[in-house]
Amino acid sequence: MAKRHLYLFAYDIGDCCVQRQVRGILRGYAVGGQKSLFECWLTQGELEDLCVRLPLMLAPTDRLQVVRLDERVTPLLLGCAKSMAYEPFVIG
Repeated sequence: MAKRHLYLFAYDIGDCCVQRQVRGILRGYAVGGQKSLFECWLTQGELEDLCVRLPLMLAPTDRLQVVRLDERVTPLLLGCAKSMAYEPFVIG
């Protein structure tokens, strides 16, 4: 089984239709997220696929940032939002 790593996707997209499409794609992988931030456990292949597909949808003024998070570090959570799922899981 391929190893999964935790990534944070953040976007700033001006076109509502493109926002909806990107959000729909990321929700398919997300274990948590709010508005334009999504935490996703991804294999290397899934990450590469998203890094090819998503930029093709963006306008020159849009921004998509992907950051790999260290699974060993306990996150500092402020507010009352739902915690991220840090246990690896299998997508069937």
